[in-house]
Amino acid sequence: MEPREPRHPPYLAPLDGLRAVAILAVLLFHVWPAALRGGFVGVDVFFVLSGYLIAALIRRDLETGEFSLKAFYLRRIQRLLPNAMATILGVLVLWSLFLPPNAAVQPGIHGLWTLANLSNLYVWKNLGGYWGSTAEWAPLTHFWSLGVEEQFYLVFPGALVWLSRVRPRQAGFWLVVATVGSFGLCLYGTYAYPTATFYLMPTRVWELLLGALLAVHRPPFGQAETPRARLGAGAREVVGWTGLMMIAAGCLLIGEGSRFPGLVVLAPVVGTVLVLLSVADGETRVSRLLSAPVMVGTGKLSYSVYLWHWPLIIFGRLQAEFHGLPPLAGAAAGGAGGVLLAWAAYVGIERPLRVRAPGRSWRLATIVGGFLLAALGCGLSAVRRTDADPGHRFDTPTSSLAFYDVARRPAPPDFSRGEVLAPAGADFPPEGLWRTGGIVHLHGGGRPSVVVLGSSQAMMYSRLVDDLCRERGLSVAFFGASWATPAFFDAAVNPGFPSRREAREFDQARRKYLAEWRPEVVIVADLWGKFVESREFEGKFRSFLSEVAPQARRVLFVAEIPFLDLPGNLSVRGYVAWRMDGQEGLPALLPDAGERFRNEAVRRAEGFVGDFPNLRVIRADRPFYQRDGSIRYSAGRNFFYLDRNHLTDIGAEEVRGLFRAAIAEAQAASLSR
Repeated sequence: MEPREPRHPPYLAPLDGLRAVAILAVLLFHVWPAALRGGFVGVDVFFVLSGYLIAALIRRDLETGEFSLKAFYLRRIQRLLPNAMATILGVLVLWSLFLPPNAAVQPGIHGLWTLANLSNLYVWKNLGGYWGSTAEWAPLTHFWSLGVEEQFYLVFPGALVWLSRVRPRQAGFWLVVATVGSFGLCLYGTYAYPTATFYLMPTRVWELLLGALLAVHRPPFGQAETPRARLGAGAREVVGWTGLMMIAAGCLLIGEGSRFPGLVVLAPVVGTVLVLLSVADGETRVSRLLSAPVMVGTGKLSYSVYLWHWPLIIFGRLQAEFHGLPPLAGAAAGGAGGVLLAWAAYVGIERPLRVRAPGRSWRLATIVGGFLLAALGCGLSAVRRTDADPGHRFDTPTSSLAFYDVARRPAPPDFSRGEVLAPAGADFPPEGLWRTGGIVHLHGGGRPSVVVLGSSQAMMYSRLVDDLCRERGLSVAFFGASWATPAFFDAAVNPGFPSRREAREFDQARRKYLAEWRPEVVIVADLWGKFVESREFEGKFRSFLSEVAPQARRVLFVAEIPFLDLPGNLSVRGYVAWRMDGQEGLPALLPDAGERFRNEAVRRAEGFVGDFPNLRVIRADRPFYQRDGSIRYSAGRNFFYLDRNHLTDIGAEEVRGLFRAAIAEAQAASLSR
């Protein structure tokens, strides 16, 4: 027998207005982060609101005897899945038709995880931190929050029904226990495992549970309550405006530098609870503001806008970068396009397939068909490997970068896409080598006399340094780590070092072995420009030199190469071949907007030589400039650049003479003593 469909609950317009507040904050943040640095907390508003609504609906249906898990999940499927599938398919189409070869591979893989309600796990394991460049350019990153909510929907209804039937008087108590426990994990994890804490359901579910607790003790929809449980008119006004101000404070004051979620997330979360409490208890100026037609209309579109805005913003930024336009203009155009597509998807897909009316069977059949189509599209995109250079105008470059990585990698790089090859005979180093001195090659016996420190900027020179040390009979150790792990002794939590404990231990290991080896040469290469931009270079570099310079004969500071003005992590070879399709000649590629910070880093590093006489600066940037200011990224059939800011093995060879001379000079100085 089919479960009876519950009746529609009375409509509460301010809740749609609260959705509007959340989506507008997220939209503005994604289009123009500098304008609303904490706009991402709109997601936390959604979390609390989702928990509140779901618990209120379940409670109401339980009280009327109409609740059915089957009906609940069918409604969730009809509500959430159609538009999500359309978004994923739309991304695959755009990324396949309008971007360089193989651009749709990553969205295809991510799409499969998303369809399995595991997007947050994929982002955590493969894309890194929320503010990292990898997550920033992935078109489905924003699905992480839907993964958290969908996992909540899988667990919470059954648990609440069981508690309501088996232990009805203890349901609220156990909700409190679960909320407090999750919040405790959140506080601990923000410090110890910040990336995992940001993305995973156990550390974020307390926000949804807090909304659920409010619904259990203060339900909306006019359920009967004792009069003294209600707030008075004046109290409702104070509570409502306080809540809105707390949400606004979160949007304005929380930012990338905040330890988020942590304690700071309480501002938008508690603020949302207060607004809901005010709205549930009666009409106020806040409820009238949130019930304004423009707010209600925006709120009704909020789910669709959330799905479509981020991929279109990324697409707009990519197109702006390709055509030499300001990224903000591309993001704004993409955001506007995303809103238009969201409206079309809401009218043409979401609303028709979620309606409660006769004909549910064909609607469900349509959803099943769409799901299978989306899964097929994702699968084909994930395994499709297009030749990055179908005209075979260039040689496929090799890169040894990943083979000198001592950080933990969630997965080895994919060399099957035809854009880069692994060097012959290369093997990935086992995990945890940093605990025992990094990757050590004893070409000269004894302790390492050359040590390489830094991020992937150091790893891309590591094979070259290895060859030079082999030639000169010098033992060498490599402490290069991916995920922008800095050369300075302040390793950040990232997928390579997922906990603060491991990051600290990595720093301690580097310090320990430098003190033991006292090498002749320490080579440091990193993203120096970002430290100048954040005004951290002077202090961090002086502290680093004060510790390292006394332990080494020479400290070689490697200037950053010029970064190509390309978006994301595109293969340069694939991008150039794509741009040359039907055209003659290589496209000119210019340095990106960070050039002035990189140049300033070199100038400041050279200024430190007076205080640290054993410091030398290797100008690895100079060989890659053309006379007209563009970047020399290739020669003949060979590419010097792997992506926008990393060299291929052949590219690294362009600075062999500089490294050879610097190492030889350091060795000669050591022998003369």
